[in-house]
Amino acid sequence: MRLVKGIIAVILLLCLLTACSQEPDTSRNPEGQNPSVPPSTETPPTQSQPPDLTGEPSTEMTREEKIKALEAMAQEGMPLKRETTEDFAHSPPGRFSGVSYDNNREEVLPELKKFPAVENPDEEMMNKYYLALLGLFAQSYPDPQQIIDELKMASFGNPDIDDPRFKFKESYNVEIILDASGSMAAKSNGKTRMDAAKEAIQAFAESLPEQANVALRVYGHKGSGKESDKTLSCGSSELVYGMQTYNKEKLTQSLNQFQPTGYTPIAYSLQEAKKDLSKLPGDKNTNMIFLVSDGIETCDGDPVEAAKQLAQSEITPIINVIGFGVDGPGQQQLKEVAKAAGGRYVLIQDQKELQDEFNRGKEIANKWKEWKANASYQAVSTRSARSIDISHFALKWSRIAKRENHDLTSAIMTMDASNIISDELADQLRKLNDEQLEIAQKKADELEQFLDTLNEKSYKEAVDAINQKFAQNTKTN
Repeated sequence: MRLVKGIIAVILLLCLLTACSQEPDTSRNPEGQNPSVPPSTETPPTQSQPPDLTGEPSTEMTREEKIKALEAMAQEGMPLKRETTEDFAHSPPGRFSGVSYDNNREEVLPELKKFPAVENPDEEMMNKYYLALLGLFAQSYPDPQQIIDELKMASFGNPDIDDPRFKFKESYNVEIILDASGSMAAKSNGKTRMDAAKEAIQAFAESLPEQANVALRVYGHKGSGKESDKTLSCGSSELVYGMQTYNKEKLTQSLNQFQPTGYTPIAYSLQEAKKDLSKLPGDKNTNMIFLVSDGIETCDGDPVEAAKQLAQSEITPIINVIGFGVDGPGQQQLKEVAKAAGGRYVLIQDQKELQDEFNRGKEIANKWKEWKANASYQAVSTRSARSIDISHFALKWSRIAKRENHDLTSAIMTMDASNIISDELADQLRKLNDEQLEIAQKKADELEQFLDTLNEKSYKEAVDAINQKFAQNTKTN
C-alpha cells in the first residue's frame, strides 16, 4: 500500500509542478502577505489530486508531544462539532479562511508538513487532528447581526429605524477609502484587485444621482513593501478626488494616478477621512463610508480605535467595511473595525461582489433623491429589497460551507497520500468533515426558511423576530 501511495504521490507531484510552470504565482505581494482569492463560483472547484509532502522526514515525537503540537495549531474557542447557527457564526476563522486551497498551495503545503505523523489514532488524537485542520481552514460564517445590518441598509429611511444615521438628510455624501497596498496587485478572475476596484468605483460614481457627492481616498500607494520604505508608505493616504458631484474626466484622472505598491495604513486613513468630512455634520448630512481593504493594518496603527473615534464624531457616518479576499486574521481585524464603528462588515472575492456592495450605496442615494422630490417612503419597495438580501445571505452561507468542506477534504487527501496520516485517520477525518457539511447545509436551509417569513413584517417586527429566534436557538440547540 505504501509503495503504491508513493508512486501516486510522485505522479501527482509531477502534475503539480507542470501546472505551476504553466501559470505564474500572482498572489505574492511586497508586504510579504499572500491573500489569494478563491474562485467566485457558488460551488467549489473539482477536487484536485494532492501533491506529495514526503521528502522531509519528521522528527519522532511522543504521543503527548503530538497532542500539544496539534493543540497549538487549533483556534481557541473552536468547538469540535458546530451544531447551531451561533456555533458557526461565532467560531473563529482559520488562518486560510477566505482564501482558496487550490490557489494558495505555496502557503498551505508548508503548514501541512508541520502536522505530526500518526499511524494508529485513538479518538482523542483524531479530534485534535480535526480541530488543528479547522485552525487552518475553518471559514467565517455570517453572524445573525449581519442580517439586521442588511435589513437596516435595505430599509433606509424607514421611520421605524431609531438610528438617526438612517434618516433622510439634506445632503448625501459617499467617501470610498481604497487599499492601494502591494497586495492589491493580486489577481481575481484574471484581473488585479486594484483594476477591479477602479472599474467598480467608476461605475458606482457614475450611477449616483446628480445631487449626490462622492470622494475617493487611497492609502499605501507610495513607496514599496520594503522595510526601508515603510515610513513613506505608512504616511501615504491621499484624497485623490475631493467630495464633489461626479465628474467623469476628473475621477478617471484620479483613478489613473496610483497603483498598488506599499503598506496598509488603515488607522491613519480613517483619521484622515474624519478630516475630509469634518464640515459635513451628521444632523444635516447622510455620510456613508466604504472602506475597501484586502489585508490587516501593517503600519502599527490601531484601526479599531480610529474607527471608534470616527463613529463618535459629529460626522456620524455609516461605515461599510469590505474585505477583498481577506484571510482569517484580516477578517477578524476588519470585523472589529466595523463593530467599533457601529457599521457592517462583508467579505467579497471579486469585482461583481464589490459592485454589489457599492450598489447598496446607489440604492440609498436613489431613495434619497425621491425623498428630496417629496416622495413618501414606500414599504413595498423595501420588502422587495429585503427579499433580495435574504436570498443572498442564505446562498452565501451554503457557499461558505461547501468551500470549507472542499479545502479540508483537499488537505486530508494530501496528507493521506504523503503518509503523514494513515488511511484509517483520513477516513475518520473525512467522515467528521462530511458530517459538518451536512449540519451546515441544514442550518442554511433553516435560515432561509426563517428569513423568508420576515418579508411581510415591519422593520421592528423583523428585528424582534431575529433576536428572539437566535436567543432561543442558543438555549435549546
